[in-house]
Amino acid sequence: MTLEDAQRLYDRPAHVSTVSEVQQQKNEAASARLRALTDTALGVGLKSGMAWQLYNIEIAIEQRQRDLDTVYDFGNLLIRGRVLPAVITEARDLYNQDGDYALRLSGAYYKIEAQPRFSSVAPSWRDYLTFPKITVDRSISLSGLTPRDGAERRVWAEAVEDGWRQGVKQANVMLEHGLDRMNRDFTGMLRFHTFVRQGKITMPAIASETIPVTKYGNTMAVDETLLRITTLPEF
Repeated sequence: MTLEDAQRLYDRPAHVSTVSEVQQQKNEAASARLRALTDTALGVGLKSGMAWQLYNIEIAIEQRQRDLDTVYDFGNLLIRGRVLPAVITEARDLYNQDGDYALRLSGAYYKIEAQPRFSSVAPSWRDYLTFPKITVDRSISLSGLTPRDGAERRVWAEAVEDGWRQGVKQANVMLEHGLDRMNRDFTGMLRFHTFVRQGKITMPAIASETIPVTKYGNTMAVDETLLRITTLPEF
């Protein structure tokens, strides 16, 4: 290409195409920025909504601490003060169809969901209803992904609101999940003790062995007691 050709490049159709491509690139960049802005706003709203709702949940739980301590007393359910009992779950009104000519109906169905295990400390409702602290990154204003004009501010506000709703909903789901697990375990342990009294399930067999002295090289233990669960409960 000569100097003259370069100076007259704007006369050629290719120049029109180049302008179109530049405009297209600008549009794509604007769309990418809008998507990034929306994603950032969603994330801010999600974390903010979750943190806000979890704080409300924490306050509500604190106001009911005494009731929770009284109702969910796992300590009284321990076997010999050291063994967590089995967790037995219950399902009602089940049916199982085996082909076209057999249908099994069950008024109640029970399952050992978790077997007994040793525990030095009894569980607490706090193990189920303590949630992580959610922190919102306030340095987002320094990232460049903040609204520049009225249109972007509207997009930001809508995305933050959408994320906020999702965050509140997710916090409520976390609470429901914790409550479900706690009720399943506590009720299941109560059910185990009830079934033991009714003769419907066996207790775990726990073997005890006393060891006068145990040496471990540069350490020594005296009067050790070794406990083992040798037989698990069965219906």
